[in-house]
Amino acid sequence: MFRLKYISATVMALCAAGVTPAWAQSDTPAPDTTGAAQKSLQRVEVTGSRIKRIDAETASPVQVITREQIDRSGAQSVTELLNRLPASNAGNFNANAVASYTPGAGGVSLRGLGAQATLVLINGRRMAPYGFASGGQQSFFDINSIPLDVVERMEVLLDGASAIYGSDAIAGVINVILRKNYNGLSLSGSGSQSGYHDGAAGKFSTTWGKGDLENDKYNFFLNYSHEQQNSVKASQRPMTSTADFRRFGLTDLRSSYGYPGNLYNPTTGAFIGPMPGCTPLNEPGAAVNGRCYYQGTDHQDLVPETKQDALFGAATLDLGSGFELFGDALFVRNKYKGESPSYNTNTYNSTGTLPNIFITLPANHPQNTTGADVGLRYRFMDVLHTTEVTADTTRLVLGGRGTIAGWDAESALMYSGTRARVWTRGLLNDSVLIGGDVLDANGVANPNFIFGNPGANDPALMAALYPTLRDEGKTSTTSIDLRGSRELMKLPAGGLSLALGVELRRESFKSTPDTLTATDQISVLGAASSDGSRNVSAIYAELSVPITKTIEASLATRTDHYSDFGSATVPKAGLKWKVLPNLALRATYAEGFRAPSLTETTQSPVKGFYSGIRDPKLCPDPNDPNPNPNCDLSLEAISGSNPNLKPEKSKSFTAGLVFEPTENVSLSFDAYKIKRRDEISSIDPDYLLANEANYPGYVIRNAAGEIDSLNLQYTNLGSTRIWGYDIELRARQDLGSAGRVGLTVVYNKMPRYMVANVKDAPEVDYAGTYNQPKERFKASIDWDIGDWSTTLSGNYTGSFLRAYTPADLTCSYASSGHPELCRVKAWSTADLYVAYKGVKNLTLSVNVDNIENREPPIDERLVTRYIAYNPGYHSQMGRKITLAGKYTFW
Repeated sequence: MFRLKYISATVMALCAAGVTPAWAQSDTPAPDTTGAAQKSLQRVEVTGSRIKRIDAETASPVQVITREQIDRSGAQSVTELLNRLPASNAGNFNANAVASYTPGAGGVSLRGLGAQATLVLINGRRMAPYGFASGGQQSFFDINSIPLDVVERMEVLLDGASAIYGSDAIAGVINVILRKNYNGLSLSGSGSQSGYHDGAAGKFSTTWGKGDLENDKYNFFLNYSHEQQNSVKASQRPMTSTADFRRFGLTDLRSSYGYPGNLYNPTTGAFIGPMPGCTPLNEPGAAVNGRCYYQGTDHQDLVPETKQDALFGAATLDLGSGFELFGDALFVRNKYKGESPSYNTNTYNSTGTLPNIFITLPANHPQNTTGADVGLRYRFMDVLHTTEVTADTTRLVLGGRGTIAGWDAESALMYSGTRARVWTRGLLNDSVLIGGDVLDANGVANPNFIFGNPGANDPALMAALYPTLRDEGKTSTTSIDLRGSRELMKLPAGGLSLALGVELRRESFKSTPDTLTATDQISVLGAASSDGSRNVSAIYAELSVPITKTIEASLATRTDHYSDFGSATVPKAGLKWKVLPNLALRATYAEGFRAPSLTETTQSPVKGFYSGIRDPKLCPDPNDPNPNPNCDLSLEAISGSNPNLKPEKSKSFTAGLVFEPTENVSLSFDAYKIKRRDEISSIDPDYLLANEANYPGYVIRNAAGEIDSLNLQYTNLGSTRIWGYDIELRARQDLGSAGRVGLTVVYNKMPRYMVANVKDAPEVDYAGTYNQPKERFKASIDWDIGDWSTTLSGNYTGSFLRAYTPADLTCSYASSGHPELCRVKAWSTADLYVAYKGVKNLTLSVNVDNIENREPPIDERLVTRYIAYNPGYHSQMGRKITLAGKYTFW
C-alpha cells in the first residue's frame, strides 16, 4: 500500500539528483537533430485556448494523460481511466452502477459538480449526448463510447472554459485526442481475469495505415477493436457472498418472499410453511429459518456483461502550400446485459397494485393443501429481472486547415449521433396481474394459475404478464465551425495574438419509453419521454497579450444563442507571470453557463422514488426507540420539464504556480474556487419537508396526513460553491546503466462543498458527506531499463460519511456497537505494470490491478442493493491480472 512518506522520500531523492542530464516531461529523450528541433517548435493548440502557441504552458491548469501512461495504467476503458482522476468526484458513474436510468453508460464529474458540468470533447469538438438522461434529467456524453485503443492522449482542463467552448464547461473540459495518422500494420490483444477466477475479459485490435504525409502527401488508416467483459455476481465476492449481513452489524436481508414462496395465515400473519417444491433454510436463529428464502446477492451483478465493437478511420491529404484536408469516422456499438433482484408481493403492495403484502391463495387452489384461504408471500421471478442495452454511436468529421493571409485557419463539418435501445424483462404488467387470469383486483389467485412453475401456465398469458419492455433514445448533433488564429503585431514584449471563431449547431434529443411504461402499467418502473430540438449559434474571440517579456495576459469572450431559451455571453481572463526562468505564477477568472438540456425543457413527467426519507411532521424524533415507519419512508416523486428554465451560471477562479527546481522535476500547485448558481433541479426532499409550509402543493398527503408523493418540477433553485487545490509533481531521472526512473503524483483536496438548496438559503458544507470525499490522489513510479518497463502505481480515495446531508449527521450505528458503519472508509490500492520489448516488433506486458486483493470498504447505504460497496469510487473485482501483446508487422 502506498504511503505518503515513501513518495516524499522518493521526491527528495530525485530532486537531490536533479543536476544530472535531463529528459524531463517526456518518456523518450529528445533527438538533437536540427530538423527535429525545428519541428518541436511548431505552434500547437492546447486545450483551453484556440490560439496556437509554442509554449504549451498557459494560465489555465491542464493535466495531460499520454498514450504511454494509458498503457501503463492498466485501465480497460476510458471510463475506468477517467474515474481514477483525483479531480473527479461525486457524480461519476459507470456500467457497474445499480438502479441506473442509464444502464451501461459512463459519465465523469470533475470537481463533483456532476457529469452535466463537465464538457467532453473529441479532437476539440463536442459530441451528441447519450440517448437517455442521467437521473431522468441531465444529459451527458457517454464516455464508454470512446474506444480506448484509438486514443492518443487526453487533456484535462481543470478550469471553467465556457468562453472558449460554450455550454457545460463549468467544472472543466476533457479533450480526448484520437490518433491522426498511422503507417503500417499491427495486431494487439489482451486477456484478463480476477484473482477469484471469474470476471474474464478480452480485447482484440488491429490497425492498418498507409501513406506518409511528408513524402506521400497523404495518410489514411483504419482501426477495428473488439472487447468483452464477463459478468460477476455479488455472491461471488466474500463481502456479499450471502445476503445475511449480520456479520457486519446489519440486517439479514435474506427474504421470506421466496420462489415458489411461503404460506402464512392471512389474518394473524403466522407462518404456516413453505410452498411445495422448495428446500427451506435450515439455520436456527435466522429470521427465515424453515422458510423458502430468496437471496438478492445471487441475482445482482457487480460487474455486468459488456461487449464493444468499434471501427475508426482517419485520413489526411496534403494539398500543398500549407493546406490539408482531414476527416475521421467513428462507429461504436456497445452491448450491456445485467441482472437485478426480482420484485415480490410486498413491492407491488407498496406501489398500490396489490391490496396486501401477500397473494390470497384460495382453499380451492391446487397448490393450497391447508383447506382454508392462505397468504402467499411470493417472488415474481418466472422471468428473471434483466436489462439489455445496445447503444450505437456515430461520429463523422470532414474539414480543412491551412494558412490564409497569416491566419492558421480550420473549418469542419461534423455529425454525431447516438441510438440506445433498452430491453427490460422480468417486470409485471399490472393490468394482467390483477386482470383475473392471475389474480383479481383483491389479490385472490385464479385456481388455474400455477405459481413457481411457468411451464404449467398458458405461454401467451406468461408473455403478457412478463412483457419485454423496449425503450429507445436517439440524439444527434450536427455542427459546422470556422476558426483561426494569428499574430496581429509585434509588441516590445512579444507577439500580440488573436483567435476568432464561429460555430453553428443543430441539436436533437428524443427518448421514447415503452408504451406499457408510459401508460403506468409497470408500476415499479418510472418512465419519461423527451422530444425536442434546437439551433445554436456562437461567436468567440480570444486575445493573447504579452505585457512584458515575463508576463502574458489572455482574454476571451463567447456569445451563444439558443433558439429555445435565448443568449448567454461569458468572459474569461488569465495571467501568467514567469517570475524566474524556473518559476511561473498563473491565475484565471472565468464565467460559465450550462444551457438547460432538452430533457429538462421538453420532458414528460418523470416518476422516481426516494428512499430513507424522514417525515418531520410524523417523525419529529428520529432517535425515538419506538418503531415509526414515517422515519424511513420510500416515496414516489413526480418531476418534469420546465420550458421557462434559465441557464445555470458560474464564476470560477484559479491561482497557482509551476516550479521546476531542475530540468527534470516539475511541481505545480493550483487552487480553485467555483460558484454555480441558478442550478436546475428538483428541490431536495429533505429540505422540502423541513420547509414544507414555504412550498404549497409540493408535498401530497392523504387524509391521515401521511405523505403519498412529492410533486417536484425542475426549476432554477440553489447554488453550489466549492474550493480546493490540486498538486501535481512530475520527476524524471537518468540513472545511466541502471535505466531511467520517473515519479508522478497527482493530488486533489476539496475541503469545502457549500450548498444552498434554494436561493438566499444559508449555505451548508457537504464536504465529507455521502459521496463527497475530501481528497483523492494517484501516484506512480516508473523504471525503464533496457527492454523492460515497470510502473508501480497507487490510488487513494478518502473517506466520507454515511449522512446524505450535514443536517442529518445522526447515525444509530454509533450507539449500537458498530460506529464504523457511519462512514465509508478510505480506500487505497496498488497496481503493477511490466512490459518487455526484447523481441523485434513485439511488446508483451502484464498488469496486476489491486495487487493486495483488497476488498472495498463497506457502504451501508448500498447494502440494500446487495452490492455493499460504492461503484463510483471502489471496485469489488479484487486482484485482476491482464496479459497483453502487440505485434507490429511493418
